[in-house]
This record gives sequence, C-alpha cells and structure tokens, in this order.
Amino acid sequence: MVNEKTVIGFYEDVLIDGKIIRAKIDTGAGVSSIDSDLASILNVGPVIGRAAVVNTHGRAVRPVVMLKIEIAGRIVESKFNIADREHLRYPVLIGKNILRQNFIIDPKKRLKKSNKEIIKNTCETQGMK
Repeated sequence: MVNEKTVIGFYEDVLIDGKIIRAKIDTGAGVSSIDSDLASILNVGPVIGRAAVVNTHGRAVRPVVMLKIEIAGRIVESKFNIADREHLRYPVLIGKNILRQNFIIDPKKRLKKSNKEIIKNTCETQGMK
C-alpha cells in the first residue's frame, strides 16, 4: 500500500549504485548526507545546488546531489548534501527528507547478519579511490 509505513532501526544498510553502505538514521538532520570520498568513489552527481548547514562545527555551504537509494527494501530518490564525514563513523546519514517518506523508527530493530561486503565505516572509504 502507498501509505504503509516502513519500519527501520537506528542503523540501516542502504544500497547506493550497487554498493551496500551502513547508514545512520538521524531524526535531527533535515537533509541526508553522504561522505565526500564515498561520493567521489560512486561518481555521484551532477551537483544540483548548494545548501547552508549548521552543525556542531559551525556553518558550512555544501554541494547537493540527487541520489536513488534502496533502504529497507524500498527505493527512494532524494537530496543528499556532500560532506566531509571522515571524522564520523558512518559514511551516510539518513535525514528527515527521506524519513518523511513513510518511514518509522523502531529503536529495538537490529540489523541482520550478512555475508555481503558492506561499507560499515567512513574509514573504509579512504583507500577505495
């Protein structure tokens, strides 16, 4: 059904351009974000605009791209800003712009074990270029 909610946890494995990437779900982030190194590896683009963001490090202006991702079995297309997430654990952050598309968060939901190759940490993208 169109109005059915999709249940996700605090962390989800998302599929972007054939790669499985561990993402953090963040209800405080207005727009989703992807690490700049990962964006380069996946050759995302084109840049469709720029967004001013405020975070714990201050204000910044970031490039914005449209990405099609698969999350919890659903394919969604949404804006992602490109950020240096090198100092953060997860290379992808899922924000409210995606969560508002009928996703609901269950804090008890855990990721299932997988034998597939998953990019779990931002540091894993450093040597992939």
